[in-house]
Amino acid sequence: MKIAVFGNTKQTLKGLRRLVSDGYDVRYVFGLPDELRSKKVNSVSLDDFCTHNEIYLDKTNNWDNLKNQKVDLVIGLGDSRIVPEEVIKAQNVIGNHGAILPSVQGAASLVWGRMLNTGTWGVSIFKLAKRVDAGDILVTKEFEYDRSCSMDDFVDAADDITIDALFEYLDGNYSVSPNARWNVRLSKHTDNNFVVENLRSCLQRGMRIYLPPRNLEDAKIVPEWESDFVETFKLANDHPYPKWREK
Repeated sequence: MKIAVFGNTKQTLKGLRRLVSDGYDVRYVFGLPDELRSKKVNSVSLDDFCTHNEIYLDKTNNWDNLKNQKVDLVIGLGDSRIVPEEVIKAQNVIGNHGAILPSVQGAASLVWGRMLNTGTWGVSIFKLAKRVDAGDILVTKEFEYDRSCSMDDFVDAADDITIDALFEYLDGNYSVSPNARWNVRLSKHTDNNFVVENLRSCLQRGMRIYLPPRNLEDAKIVPEWESDFVETFKLANDHPYPKWREK
């Protein structure tokens, strides 16, 4: 099986290391230009790894290059870019999502999951489709974490279980299940506590939620929040997610 991978994060590197270690034929990596990589959360350099393993590293950000690769499978790992429809039509493309599909869709799912702070979260491997987080679901896996752990430890645990889920798919240990559209969608810059309480309610009631994206504006602490939520918010919004600050 000839494989291409897209992404440029710690998770991407973990996946590449295991793919190469397990003997998969990784031909091509679609990374990020250095100027964009420097702005990406959890980004790492892939130069040395790709050079050592004789894998072509493409930093052009030109999706036509990925579309035209002669490979059997394209794997997205730790990449939040929207994959153009023409690439999805031309290639067999799978990706990962930092929550259990179809229950939790949308952006920044690991940060929202950490703020929920139940001690259990999950990840998904799914087939990419035109609409974000909408393709058929291939593998889902849950993991447990210490509710007082750092965000770095939380993300590391999520990355590790994501790679395990990917290899369940590669080993043929999966079944295809249909995705489903969300029941509740929240707008960007919605109050963090309100989002988390809606997330909690949707999960308890078996409803599907689409979470909003986050930026610097969403890292501010609101004085009206309960102290317990503030402490969890600080854990989830540590550098570089971005770092929390007083409003």
